Amino acid sequence: MNDLRNLKVLDAAHLLAAHVHTAAAALDGRASPGLRSQLLRAVNSVPANIAEGARQNSRPQFLRYLRIARASLDETSAHLRVAADVGAIRTPEIWQCRSTLAVVASMLHRLIESIEEHESRMGSQVAS
Repeated sequence: MNDLRNLKVLDAAHLLAAHVHTAAAALDGRASPGLRSQLLRAVNSVPANIAEGARQNSRPQFLRYLRIARASLDETSAHLRVAADVGAIRTPEIWQCRSTLAVVASMLHRLIESIEEHESRMGSQVAS
């Protein structure tokens, strides 16, 4: 449905994943068991769901995957917060990840709103 090369939110989500992977490389599994794994799973899910949704055959299906990506982004944020609180990731890396996460969150929010508005207009046109 969508050309993946034109989805800037996908590029931003990939950048976020790269930042998180770099930051998480220093996570000590003994000090924070499971945190690294959960963090990486969550952040990898964001671009994966955006890409998978973009290839769906309808806007509602695309919207569904974008909402899943947004939930994974929220999960990533929660794991980053724990990592910061326990000192598992250094502060500069946390700030870089959080900054990129905020950009992705904003882009996803705007894209979801845009699709919802389009679907709403299309639904009201069909009802007329």
